Amino acid sequence: MTFLAEKCLITIMKILITGGSGFIGSHLIEELKNHGHAVASLDIKDPRERMEDVEYIKNDFCKFDELLNHLNNFKPEAIAHLGAVPSVKKSIDVPMDTMRNNVEGTYNVLEAGRQGGVKRMVLISSGATYGKTAFSYSGKPLPENVALAPLNPYGLSKMMLEDMGRVWASKEIWQGTDTISLRFSNVFGPRQPRDAAYASCVERFMHQWRTKEPFTVVPDGHQRRDLVFVKDVVRAIRLACESQQNFNGEAVNIGSGKNYSILEIADLIGGKEHPRIFMEKRVGEIRETLFDISKAQKLLNWQPEVSFEEGIASLKQES
Repeated sequence: MTFLAEKCLITIMKILITGGSGFIGSHLIEELKNHGHAVASLDIKDPRERMEDVEYIKNDFCKFDELLNHLNNFKPEAIAHLGAVPSVKKSIDVPMDTMRNNVEGTYNVLEAGRQGGVKRMVLISSGATYGKTAFSYSGKPLPENVALAPLNPYGLSKMMLEDMGRVWASKEIWQGTDTISLRFSNVFGPRQPRDAAYASCVERFMHQWRTKEPFTVVPDGHQRRDLVFVKDVVRAIRLACESQQNFNGEAVNIGSGKNYSILEIADLIGGKEHPRIFMEKRVGEIRETLFDISKAQKLLNWQPEVSFEEGIASLKQES
């Protein structure tokens, strides 16, 4: 089937995004609108910019009755649940905030969606769920079917998100709602704040390159990271929303399937001549991350279209 023929079979949907005012959420709104879907964004924060024909709802998804009321008014067929506290450090400093937002909040979204007749829920998870297991796979493609062993409350909260998603998708106890969890690697792209809790070294290096400051590198710089461009990430979310198959709570890696060392990233952004200084070494840092993305290719017909080099070039052009 050609792409055009496949596109013609897609039903236009009403899709609610939690966390639509954030970095990934703002790109997802654009992606969904560009494909003809009706979109509502529910976030406790105001958006930096408002898109035409998007319903912006300022609300806390941890308030169940209010959330259910908004769902009953908008009547979405799908929910993309991006809202979360996305910081490992914050989860360690104030674990209660992380567990309330990422666990209780996810329960609220799942249950309100079930009661509101939502057919598909796309839950955003993280490679942080792999935790200790990732160390044994350092440098090797990490598949989804390994034991999860999170090392911090953030990773734990995302593992619990996935577990809840599988239960709410169970056809043995409920009918109607289907879920899928997308485990993201390091996401980068336009509009990502360099001080964001989930920002990678890309945003820091880009700022230092623009301001002609030395790159600050965590020793020894040969750590390797799987980085995926935000436009590819939101396309994966859209495909998960649109799919007609039942995922039954499956977890799916969304990454590039390639990795780059910190020093290679620095060279690509500023060239080998750009000065760099080494920071304090981080304890317990995983040496290499690399996602096996074959499951995403099979279930979502998805693979990254923007190479890391192309993503960096687009960021430099915007500077």
